[in-house]
Amino acid sequence: MPDGDSSTASTVQLPMETSGNLFDHGQSLNLTLVNNREGKVKKDPTKIAREYQLELCKIAMEENVIVYLGTGCGKTHIAVLLMHEMRYLIKKPSKDVCVFLAPTVALVNQQAKVISDSTDFEVGTYCGSSKRSKSHQHWEEEIEQYEVLVMTPQILLHNLSHCFLKMEMIALLIFDECHHAQVKSSHPYAEIMKVFYKNNSTKVPRIFGMTASPVVGKGGSSEANLPKSINSLEQMLDAKVYSVEDTALESFVTTPAVQIYHYSSTASMETSLYWKIEEIKCQCIETLGRSIEDHQKRMSTKKLLNRVHDNVVFCLRSLGIWGALQASRILLSGDLSERQALVEAEGISSDVSVCDKYLAKTAELLTSKCMTGDNVSDPSSLEILKEPFFSAKLLRLIGILTSFRLQQNRKCIIFVNRIVTARSLSYILQQLKLLSQWKNDFLVGVHAGVKSMSRKTMNTIVEKFRSGELNLLVATKVGEEGLDIQTCCLVIRFDLPETVASFIQSRGRARMPRSEYAFLVDSGNEKELAIIDGFEKDELRMNTEIAVRTSSETHNIPVEKIFRVDSSGASVSAGYSVSLLHQYCSKLPHDEYFDPRPSFFYFDDSGGTVCQMTLPSNAPIHQIVSAPHLSMEASKRDACLKAIEELYKLGSLNDCLLPKQNDAEPEVLDSSDSDECEDDISRGELYEMLVPSAFGQSWKNAERTVCLNAYYIKFFPTPEDRVYKKFGLFIMTRLPMEAEKLELDLHLAHGRSVKTKFIPFGVVEFNKDEIKMAENFQEMFLKVILDRLEFVSKFVELSAESHTRTSTFYLLLPVILKEYAMNIDWKTVKRCLCSAIFRHPEDALDKKVTPLDNHLQLANGYRSVRDVENSLVYTSHTKAFFFVTNVIYEKNGFSPFKDSDTSSYMDHLHKKFSITLKHPEQPLLHAKPLFKLHNLLHNRRHGDAEPDELEEYFNYLPPELCELKIVGFSKDIGSSLSLLPSIMHRLGNLLVAIELKHHLYSSFPEAAEISALRVLEALTTEKCQERFSLERLEVLGDAFLKFAVGRHFFLLHDSLHEGDLTSKRSNVVNNSNLFKLAIRRNLQVYIFDQAFDPFQFYALGRPCPIVCTEETEDSIHLCLNSGEEKRSVTRIRCNKNHHWLHRKTIADVVEALVGAFIVDSGFKAAFAFLTWIGIQVNFEASQVVNICNGSVGYFPLSAEIDIPSLEGKLGHHFVHKGLLLQAFVHPSYNKHGGGCYQRLEFLGDAVLDYLITSYLYSAYPKLKPGQLTDLRSLSVNNKAFACVAVDRCFDEFLLCDSSALTQAIKQYADYIRRPISDSGNNGGPKSPKALGDLVESCIGAVLLDSGFDLNKVWKIMTSFLDPIMKFSSSLQLSPVRDLQELCQFNNLELQLQTSKKLAKTFLVEAKVIGDGVCEEVYVTSQNKKEASRIASQLLFSKLKAQDLKLKSKTLEDVMKSTFKTEPKLIGYDETPIDVSDASSLNVKPVVQRLQSSHKGKLSETIRNRDCVSDSSKTAKARLYELCQSYCWKGPSFECCKEEGPDHLKLFTCKATMKIEEAPDTVFEFIGEPLPKKKDATDSAAEGALWYLQKEGYLRNANGN
Repeated sequence: MPDGDSSTASTVQLPMETSGNLFDHGQSLNLTLVNNREGKVKKDPTKIAREYQLELCKIAMEENVIVYLGTGCGKTHIAVLLMHEMRYLIKKPSKDVCVFLAPTVALVNQQAKVISDSTDFEVGTYCGSSKRSKSHQHWEEEIEQYEVLVMTPQILLHNLSHCFLKMEMIALLIFDECHHAQVKSSHPYAEIMKVFYKNNSTKVPRIFGMTASPVVGKGGSSEANLPKSINSLEQMLDAKVYSVEDTALESFVTTPAVQIYHYSSTASMETSLYWKIEEIKCQCIETLGRSIEDHQKRMSTKKLLNRVHDNVVFCLRSLGIWGALQASRILLSGDLSERQALVEAEGISSDVSVCDKYLAKTAELLTSKCMTGDNVSDPSSLEILKEPFFSAKLLRLIGILTSFRLQQNRKCIIFVNRIVTARSLSYILQQLKLLSQWKNDFLVGVHAGVKSMSRKTMNTIVEKFRSGELNLLVATKVGEEGLDIQTCCLVIRFDLPETVASFIQSRGRARMPRSEYAFLVDSGNEKELAIIDGFEKDELRMNTEIAVRTSSETHNIPVEKIFRVDSSGASVSAGYSVSLLHQYCSKLPHDEYFDPRPSFFYFDDSGGTVCQMTLPSNAPIHQIVSAPHLSMEASKRDACLKAIEELYKLGSLNDCLLPKQNDAEPEVLDSSDSDECEDDISRGELYEMLVPSAFGQSWKNAERTVCLNAYYIKFFPTPEDRVYKKFGLFIMTRLPMEAEKLELDLHLAHGRSVKTKFIPFGVVEFNKDEIKMAENFQEMFLKVILDRLEFVSKFVELSAESHTRTSTFYLLLPVILKEYAMNIDWKTVKRCLCSAIFRHPEDALDKKVTPLDNHLQLANGYRSVRDVENSLVYTSHTKAFFFVTNVIYEKNGFSPFKDSDTSSYMDHLHKKFSITLKHPEQPLLHAKPLFKLHNLLHNRRHGDAEPDELEEYFNYLPPELCELKIVGFSKDIGSSLSLLPSIMHRLGNLLVAIELKHHLYSSFPEAAEISALRVLEALTTEKCQERFSLERLEVLGDAFLKFAVGRHFFLLHDSLHEGDLTSKRSNVVNNSNLFKLAIRRNLQVYIFDQAFDPFQFYALGRPCPIVCTEETEDSIHLCLNSGEEKRSVTRIRCNKNHHWLHRKTIADVVEALVGAFIVDSGFKAAFAFLTWIGIQVNFEASQVVNICNGSVGYFPLSAEIDIPSLEGKLGHHFVHKGLLLQAFVHPSYNKHGGGCYQRLEFLGDAVLDYLITSYLYSAYPKLKPGQLTDLRSLSVNNKAFACVAVDRCFDEFLLCDSSALTQAIKQYADYIRRPISDSGNNGGPKSPKALGDLVESCIGAVLLDSGFDLNKVWKIMTSFLDPIMKFSSSLQLSPVRDLQELCQFNNLELQLQTSKKLAKTFLVEAKVIGDGVCEEVYVTSQNKKEASRIASQLLFSKLKAQDLKLKSKTLEDVMKSTFKTEPKLIGYDETPIDVSDASSLNVKPVVQRLQSSHKGKLSETIRNRDCVSDSSKTAKARLYELCQSYCWKGPSFECCKEEGPDHLKLFTCKATMKIEEAPDTVFEFIGEPLPKKKDATDSAAEGALWYLQKEGYLRNANGN
């Protein structure tokens, strides 16, 4: 103890007077509220405390204490008082906490409520149903928030073991029902104290224990053991037991009167009934060998059957025929898990049908007995209750309840020991009319797993009992310990308590005045009376021992073996290691046919019992052998602890000793910020786009002349129905070669297009005036095409400021080609800039009027015809701009309007616009409207349609309505300008892609081979609406990334199972990690995620008007929706080129860049890129060779598999046969030293995904990305691979130990191989996952055996494609969705109804009704979803046959019409590894990957398939192990003969056995005479093993 005092007995002497009100759990709500100094109201638990509670609390402040008080004496309030007094250590800001432990979930919730109601502490609850925190961060947050943590001891043990919590963080540790902390038990209370309290040398908490009985278990309260038990409890909890004299409790606690009710059977139970039920059981056991081939399942079924039988017979004896019948019905109605819970059996796999058969026959037998006796089918119809239909014991109980039924405020609890008894008894009592005043229900533990007893249901029942709605409970021991059940006037022990603790605790439920505690005792059974008398004596002895200690002797506390991780402090004891190992095994990959769990076998050794533990085949270790121990349990713990240590060394457990399944990888960035809030996901994040450096170099600092690189932009229109003014690009730096070679197709209306290309023309010099003129011209035409309304005014200023506030510096100018030279068309530039609109009004006065033949009267004065033609004008009445091409002298205002014979242009204008022409005689102007700018980068052409010639649209305008704006600004210039923004946008994007390529090339030389256009494709998302996007490359890159990273981890971690490998790969390739890696490399600045908007085209002369700063960023790029708090994003472009990007988009770009490198450069370049971005994919050739050579361990299985036949079916001759054998070992098969196909499956899945993706990518270049993804989903899936497995007969070679899987595979293979005509409308059996896994594991084996030669694997994969593509083409990705779309598009009503036809069979009826359409189909299947899918597919086919159309083509239709090219393996450029090591050809025995032994060396190298031939154990040990495995009673041995003189004496031993498979036979096996008794015993055992094997009582897992 903390103060070092010795442990001595203590009884607190207290006066009878008390202060305050009476206390019970329910009174804590009425606490006195006291004002503290700060004026806040706080709860003060001392105000209602009893005197003895205060005294015990005072003692507990000084030392560690165990309070021994009966139920209802207020132990919890003493704990509350202690918390209150120690609040200075617990209340925040203190970092320490109080931990309150309660052994059950119900008690956790109950005690947490009491503490919360009684104190001001922040209380947190933690139990099995609550979310268990799994990291240090989570527990740090909990400790930050709460001051008192109420939890089950399993939670604390878990967190202490894995170092989420530390003992020094706990100031006060309270144990409710602390008697569970027994020296010899493995209860978490004991583990916590032995491992973490006793071994903590720094700081330990104050200990406070509470119990109604300090001794638990049978024999613990005997005269010899009692002092040891109490002393040992004190030693274990490092505390002293204190109690209170009865005189101090009398005024608070009522002691019930103990009554013994005798019963005696007057009618002898039919002995024949027992024998008939026993006979039914034996018949069912005999059928086990014939019906179940799986040995493990056969034995577990037998165990469950014995448990079920035992419970039925127990109910028959204790309740009578009606009780046994009800028990049979209850067990028959539950599923396997509920049945196991009802009979308290282990949750292991077993055959339900055998138990169903037993229960059905037993229920039939019992029903016939009831009908013969009373001819009634239900107890409620009975008039007379008699034996044997009701047992004498039950009749006595009914009599007691009848006598109490009229008592006021009656409440009763009946305690039984079995769950089935509780349910059966409750049902019978509910049915009896004479007990109608008793409203009853049953109460069993939530942990029992009974469906009808959820935690919510249990709480509801307790609340009903508390309120009086129920007044009778039939309860198991859950009602004894601590649960806050209202006190009763009557407690009946229908079954006797098993321990004195159970006696004391159940008696404590009778606390009402004049209450009664009753036993039901068989009058002829003196033993039961002795047991009751013994309970009372034990209690008296216990109270005496507490008051006056008779001995200081204790039980020896065994030294607990501990494995500790120094780096983290995580510790696992031998006791906790058992549950931790089961937890680890449960995390291994599994399915419905394979439940990974360790198996334990025991045999005797010279030093004691040795445990041989076998782990599941997919664990990294196979077998562990413990050191010899005195008990089986101790040897089991030792083996489990060794396994935990080895798993940690192999890396399967992390530093916290937990499975590594969800660990972050060292290669991955910190994932602490991986959680994205909903708003982040919805709007993405704001990033700055890169401006090409070629566009950013300014000439503003040039002193005299400026030299610019010149490029002629050549147009090739298709068809040639337009004239385009020649234009050139002038820029400071020379464009990169790939940019100079840019050829771009611009798509116009009606399928027309213009192909453009850049032709370099050297360097052109500009003087200052020319540069200014060129800048003004560019500003002018940008205003015309983008800001035309500025030209409505009479004066437009061309500002020098707009030439400086820009981030792009290039000029687009009209040019003239002369032979091999290109000159700027300065004449056109100057003519345009000399227009009157650019001069101040005083400089632009009209000149003297000249004769009309040279001029026209315009709206803004007389103008020369030469100036008007090929110029830009504005008409105010239509508010539109026009290009004037020429003057039409043949037409004037009097001419007919648009071929009209009656209306002239003058009449039309007057009628529509109320305009009267003043000069109608003037000729009309031939004018084309100024175009509206479009994004010409997306494809407007539909399919392969030919482009149509489109005549230009012209208007005829009266000159007097036109204002001349820009002289010389012709239609041809306008046609070219309509193209230039799209051209420059594409050029800018390409320059960004080139910059990224150069950046990558500077980091790794392999980037030189990739084309800039491919990089641009990988950077361009679907949102850009261009003719290419990253989607197809992303599909390819995603598959390659999965393969490359998967291969890396497969070779790096040769001990990790498939689940761990998948988790590690997922941590690397998931979008969150790819996003972080991309951000670290600044890739986001290169991404294009918005369609080109011509009106947000900014260049020199038109700077971006939105200036973005840190202060204005949010207001520019976010807007507040009306009436909502949530802000939405805007697509406004600012001067910093900000745009929104989703995290997934950035991750997709990484995958697309991987795809780009594969397509253009190959694997090596893709590997270099992945390494650059931070993903390790490298490996060593030696790793491949080692794995191939290691596969020799599977060679002993060659006798099980026809290797040449399998190689022929696969199409590959294996150098390493072990790889092929491994590929066919299912994880349920565990007779070969460990290992299965799952790791190969992991590798094969990854490579198949890439190979099939490469096939589809290359074979269908015209498929859209979404269609490519859909086709891959249909081709790369387990069902498609299962078809390949059946096609190649792989199912015939699978090694497994699951008869259910064998049967499922056979059913599916028969279904696939059936004639098509036999298909009908049956959904068929479900495809077992193992079939598809075989194909993947085979591919993984070939990949390794070929040294990663993907060309060989490609050939095999393509040979698989026939069944795969046949499977894929016959399916729709989502037939239900397609059917719904078809019905919606054609206004049809769809009805899909599902019903359960038979057990495990679903019937789906699909019906479509509409105008002239009425179709329906019926499909049955074992899978409801599969039935709906097939029904929808059949109905969809029927409707399509009637020419009903979909809004869009189905994938099947697309595949029929799409163009297919020769498929190829994309990018493979690796050199295969030579794995033909000679050492691998030597046949070696299977060596287990790990096998510990107490002798310090490896034991047997192969675990034989039959334990009979296991020579490492004695025959006697093997026979005992065999009996345990087969659920037989162990053999007995005796020396039946001694002969010869003393120095030559020979001993003959006999082994006697009885087995349930031969119930009428007693087997005796006599060994040969031998000089040693031990050898003679083994001889008899050898004979037994030989005979049992020979006669067929021993069957291996294959049923042979």
